[in-house]
Amino acid sequence: MPTIVLVTGRHRPHEVMFLIVSALGGGAFVLGAKPPTTVEQLFAPWLLWTWYLLLLGSGAIGLVSFLMPDTYRALVLELAAMVGQTTAPLLYGLALLASGVPAAGFAVAFFVGWACASAWRGWQVWRGMRVLQQAGVE
Repeated sequence: MPTIVLVTGRHRPHEVMFLIVSALGGGAFVLGAKPPTTVEQLFAPWLLWTWYLLLLGSGAIGLVSFLMPDTYRALVLELAAMVGQTTAPLLYGLALLASGVPAAGFAVAFFVGWACASAWRGWQVWRGMRVLQQAGVE
């Protein structure tokens, strides 16, 4: 019996939205846009630059993955993007938590939730890659 590989719904609207926002936001900051002064005061420059570059890189890689005609390579790029999309908000959320600002609770929850959603999507992509590998499609 022939094996049929069916990959559905790679372009989830919320994922696309976060990738676009990440690429545009990270790109804007890298090109010189100033973050809110409260954010600048809370974090060291190296942490902000790490966050900016992770947003820009993962957003751009994720958007490029949607344009790839080869499903396996597209999933490889999407997985790489999800690593960045997990790391960037987690880094930012933990930095907010460590800042000790009591009013940061909602923002911490938002960024940790974003990181968890990206990690979950990364796991789904990894599973899809495994299915393709097992079917001999690489």
